[in-house]
Amino acid sequence: MKILAFETAGPALSVAVCDGPRVLSALHLPLERGHAELLLPAVAGALQAAGLELADCDAIATTVGPGSFTGLRTGLAAAQGLSLGAAKPVVGVSRFEAQAEASGMFGQTAVVVAMDSRARSLYVQAFAADGRVAAGWPANGLNQAAENFAGTPWPADAHVAGDGATALLSVGAGLRNTGRSQVTAPAVATCARRALAAGTTGLPAQPLYLAPPRAIAPKDGGRLRAR
Repeated sequence: MKILAFETAGPALSVAVCDGPRVLSALHLPLERGHAELLLPAVAGALQAAGLELADCDAIATTVGPGSFTGLRTGLAAAQGLSLGAAKPVVGVSRFEAQAEASGMFGQTAVVVAMDSRARSLYVQAFAADGRVAAGWPANGLNQAAENFAGTPWPADAHVAGDGATALLSVGAGLRNTGRSQVTAPAVATCARRALAAGTTGLPAQPLYLAPPRAIAPKDGGRLRAR
């Protein structure tokens, strides 16, 4: 199963072409902004490096959130456009699951994903050792301050991943740091392959926002500005 995967909702542009578990080509470029301009050239380069055309791929996978407002729209718009042009399905992947997969510990032990929401708070989701979301854990918090997770009863072997890991560990969380802070396109492809094998196309190909955009309308007109 050949999958073109990309991630544009974090502080990097990541693109990969995978054939099953094998990564045929991959690009991971630290990038705070400019994803929209570089994504399609990066996709073309990844396909060329893999020796494939888009028509050779079985599916297109992209993350749907949570993440950057503009970045999510960039990735989803590109995925939907490529899907229409090549008649390939789009597989929507949670950034929580993709980050857990990128940690290298997913499905082996409990993994807690902590993402910086850029609003002095964290998005946190925990996965049990079997890879399922750990239902009922107080760990599954959305847009909460790091200190709210102090005293959470994590399993003894739980690991933490994501760009909010340091903040979570700073409150004495008692977790082991995987050192993996970014979502990667090969991890997105793996999650997509898992969804397709289960007979689904993953999450809906639309932005998954856990907080409203941090922008305000200026009092005297003009352009919107970030808080």
